[in-house]
This record gives sequence, structure tokens and C-alpha cells, in this order.
Amino acid sequence: KRPTGSSLRAALWVDKGQGARQPDILAEMAALPKRWAWTFLKEGIKFRTGRLYETFWNSQSNVKYTVLFLYPGALFWVRWRAETQYKYNVFIADKSVEPDSSQNLWYAWKNGSTFYFPAMATVQDLKESVYDGADKVPGKVRAGCYGRMMEDSDNLALAVRTFCKRDPKIVLWEEEIA
Repeated sequence: KRPTGSSLRAALWVDKGQGARQPDILAEMAALPKRWAWTFLKEGIKFRTGRLYETFWNSQSNVKYTVLFLYPGALFWVRWRAETQYKYNVFIADKSVEPDSSQNLWYAWKNGSTFYFPAMATVQDLKESVYDGADKVPGKVRAGCYGRMMEDSDNLALAVRTFCKRDPKIVLWEEEIA
């Protein structure tokens, strides 16, 4: 038989001897609610996590590995490149100094082509990359921007910051020596 009313209150108090009555902790804890006000958040998170795991486990393998490896790999590569290299757009003003693209069947030189270089690259490194080798760089080619010419030994990042007003559009042209 379950105690009710005043007998319930009496059941929650234990006689500890010498007439002193103290509350029974175990009885009080049993009377506490099993669910709390914010329990639904924990249960919801556990349910959604379980559903996500089951959906992933039962999905097609190509979807699984795309989500696990391809997307994070692409994001990591783009982030790594942005943090370790600088992007430069290269324009060639004179047709006579455009790179030789006769061997390329699929593409030719396009103004505004993008090149990535580390922080310590020089202007000479840019020229070698544009012309695919140091031996193919024409002797009279100069690089610059906003009417300012860069020397071959200049640090590319510092020259762009100083001469180009932080605008990485580099122009290559043929210097006319009189």
C-alpha cells in the first residue's frame, strides 16, 4: 500500500534516535523527477547523431567517400594554398614577347593568367614560370605595374606591395633599347 498525504511526509522522515527526525536522502532522491527541463536537448542531439550515422552507414560508397575525403581534401588544399602562396595575374602587352604556344594543342596564352608563388619568389621566377624555363625567357622582357619597372632580382611579393598598390596585376612587355 502506498502512503498518501501526511503518512507520505512521515515516510520521508527517518528517526535517527533520541527523538531527532531528519529527512531520508534516498527517499527524497527517489521522489525527484526522472526528466529535467532541458533533457529534450540531450535526447534530440543523441537522436540526430544516431540518424546521421545510420544515414551515412547505409548510403552508397561513392557518396560516403566523397563526403569523407574529397570535400575536406579540396577545402584543405584551397586553404593551404591561400595561406602559403600569393596569387598573381600576368598580362603581356606586346605580342612579340608572348610565350611560344605552338606545342600546346589545347590552350594558348591568355592575358590575365593566374600564377601562384611563395613569399620568397623573385621576378625572375615569375618570368621563368610564364615562359616555361629560364632558357625560353626573352632577353628584353621587363615586368612591372602602374608604370613602374621591377628588376629581376626583386622579391615579387614586396615589389607588388610597393609598386602595384597591392594589386597583383603584373604586366610583361618588351623593353625598347635605343
